[in-house]
Amino acid sequence: MKDKVKLIKELAKSINTYEVDSVEYENEDFKVKIKKNLEEKVVYAAVNESQAIQNAQPVTVSNIESIEAKPAEEEISGTKIESPMVGTFYEAPSPSSPPYVKEGDKVSEGDTLCIVEAMKLMNEIKASASGTIKKIYAKDGMTIKKGDVLMIIE
Repeated sequence: MKDKVKLIKELAKSINTYEVDSVEYENEDFKVKIKKNLEEKVVYAAVNESQAIQNAQPVTVSNIESIEAKPAEEEISGTKIESPMVGTFYEAPSPSSPPYVKEGDKVSEGDTLCIVEAMKLMNEIKASASGTIKKIYAKDGMTIKKGDVLMIIE
């Protein structure tokens, strides 16, 4: 029995050590399956991924810089391009490619403006109107919420 308890503790520890969501063990008289609680509270913080890995310091509520794609107090005129989903904003099709659009670019209705990655799917965001890109609020690699204003077409 002590061996089984020790095994269960080691399996539970391995979930964090190897960054997996679940672990299973089975032999002829014993079977155990351990799953990590996948419910997470999401806190958005402006942190460079590689910098965060190097520094590896905890983020506290007092030092979080809130990320919003659009400042709430700013009055917006023109056609708002809003995120249809929660995801990650990308300004280009790949890291080595130029951005789809920059401020001041002229676009036509249906042109691809950016990508929002959600659940490993790349979703192209298209222009809903023709005009000039007045302002881009989202930054490349930024986590965005459904309804965030990504950019304005005037």
